[in-house]
Amino acid sequence: MLIETFDIRVGLTEKLELPGLRPCTEIYKVGGLPLRSEVYILDSPEVKSVACHPHIVGDELIESMGMVAYDAVKALMELTSIGELEGDEIVFEHVLRAAPGYCLHEALRGLGIDFREVWIRPRYKLPSYRDHDEENVKEIEVVYQDFSMIPEGRDLVVVKPDTEASGRTAEVALQRLHEEAEKKNSKLRELIVYGFISEYGMRVIEEKALKVGFEKVYFIALGDITALCYNMYDMPLYGPDESYYSEYREVRKLGGITDYQVFEKYVLEFIPGADQPGDWSARQKILFTGVGYEPGGIVKHLENSISLVSRLWEISRGQEWFMEFHEEAMKKELEQLRNKLNQMKE
Repeated sequence: MLIETFDIRVGLTEKLELPGLRPCTEIYKVGGLPLRSEVYILDSPEVKSVACHPHIVGDELIESMGMVAYDAVKALMELTSIGELEGDEIVFEHVLRAAPGYCLHEALRGLGIDFREVWIRPRYKLPSYRDHDEENVKEIEVVYQDFSMIPEGRDLVVVKPDTEASGRTAEVALQRLHEEAEKKNSKLRELIVYGFISEYGMRVIEEKALKVGFEKVYFIALGDITALCYNMYDMPLYGPDESYYSEYREVRKLGGITDYQVFEKYVLEFIPGADQPGDWSARQKILFTGVGYEPGGIVKHLENSISLVSRLWEISRGQEWFMEFHEEAMKKELEQLRNKLNQMKE
């Protein structure tokens, strides 16, 4: 019933068997999308926990993402050319502040893959929590960048982990990378995008990547290819669009893309309409800014998550699709969020 009600696409995936992955980790190739890219979904118990439970923060978040990243790199070594390249052919683009929390750079190093590192911090000029709408397109500025490690005269494979909702910070990051690579007479050949990714963001990023010269694009999405809410920020697997309801007082139903088996695993724990990555920077203890380190904002993330889950409960209660297990999941998550918040304030 939920699959039909929310138009969750569970028929586009093909499970792959790749060597080196933990038995609990699954990877699926996604077909049938109007994209030229190769699209994959990587899922594991850690991905599910992070996506379904915003109370997972700090060290627990980083530990979980570290385990996922090792599986991701092993998959990438089978699916892409990175395992066969020299270190100065791979450029890792760190999008600050949040993206290093995906731990992919550490997993690459841990598995013996060398790479060059570049850094960029695009930032919305206006406060952007849960608000990346059309009016703010012009309001992204780059407050830090360091592309000095781009090699001279090479064909480059670029690895870029990040949370990709609207794709707009990615557009800026790829444009700057293109400009700096041109200065070094280097060519952008392949792009690997990894993290929580919306279908909308995929389309935006692919278009930009092809425009700046990439010949091939890979997406490795965690858990599912998400829907994208009206605010161009929240990334649910499925559920009501809270931002649309707040604006128009109408329930707008959203559904993403995943494998049927993945959906079965998520359904008892996922809160319909919840933002799976949340504010990724705020879930982390400490963040690199390019010039130093600063705290992420865990307390604020927990408070915001309590507010969002509570509003989703109000919107969903009484809807024909809303079931007892949804209510139980919301109750349990709110209790865990409040407990975590109390621990942080002690």
